[in-house]
Amino acid sequence: MKQFFLILIAIPLHYIASAQGDQPLDCSILKKGTFKYVGLEDTTAYFTIKKKNHVEYHEGGKYQIKSKLKWLNPCQYKMEMLSNTIPDFPFKPGDVMLVTINKIEGNMIYYTSEVNKQTWDGVLKKIE
Repeated sequence: MKQFFLILIAIPLHYIASAQGDQPLDCSILKKGTFKYVGLEDTTAYFTIKKKNHVEYHEGGKYQIKSKLKWLNPCQYKMEMLSNTIPDFPFKPGDVMLVTINKIEGNMIYYTSEVNKQTWDGVLKKIE
């Protein structure tokens, strides 16, 4: 009887989880706000998005990266670097990064970035 009860619960939960997986991703959380990179060595680093402007602040605001965003679809954008004050940074003004949002859970945003044939996955946390 106990197994039958567990199966009755498991089947509807499976269908609920499957249905949620089919829902389109709502990436509106990224259109405006302040975000921190999860797992970044510089724990003071954060960035803001306001309309098409993206500004990163590193080492307590000592260094900045400014970029322009161009949304390709609701969950993917290109980010062109306009200026950078971080010494020995591997990317330069004019470089374009493609960012794809893969998953959102609450205020956690999972993404893939690609620039100059380099690709990596990361996690952001919306803090404002």
